[in-house]
Amino acid sequence: MFSNGRYANVTATLALIVALGGTSYAAIKLPSNSVGSKQIKKRAITHSKLRANAVTSGIVRNGSLRAKDFKAGQLPAGPAGPAGATNIVRRQVPSAAVAPGASGVVLATCGPRERVISGGLEGDGVVFTPDTFALTSSFPKTVGDVPTAWYVEAKNTAAASSQFLAFVICARP
Repeated sequence: MFSNGRYANVTATLALIVALGGTSYAAIKLPSNSVGSKQIKKRAITHSKLRANAVTSGIVRNGSLRAKDFKAGQLPAGPAGPAGATNIVRRQVPSAAVAPGASGVVLATCGPRERVISGGLEGDGVVFTPDTFALTSSFPKTVGDVPTAWYVEAKNTAAASSQFLAFVICARP
């Protein structure tokens, strides 16, 4: 009835129809929500395979995005911070004469609206040598939570009376 060449063509065509029909049948008959993360290989779903608006804000987990995930200008700016320090001032306060073996105390203060940044001990530039005084205390003094002065206590380790300078570095916005 069919010649060998014609029979092979018909058989191949029927096989193709069955194969294509079987694939479409399987795709159509999958139950809803039957394909999940276990069935999908890693990195198999790319941006180009997603339809428009397939991923919405309701799907994205809170806290999972980073600033680099947004285009320039998409993130709102936060509130402006306080003004930084623009005026830096260094003040020196001399101690009274300190007898050998005794300790002297100086409180170097900042001006109104200024805040302490740092402070410490230095010589008076005339008598002081590095081994004249031993620093025993040096720390900021506060009014409430605001640092407004620097406390310095030093012991005279020399054989003669001498004095030292306490200094404070202050900043004003």
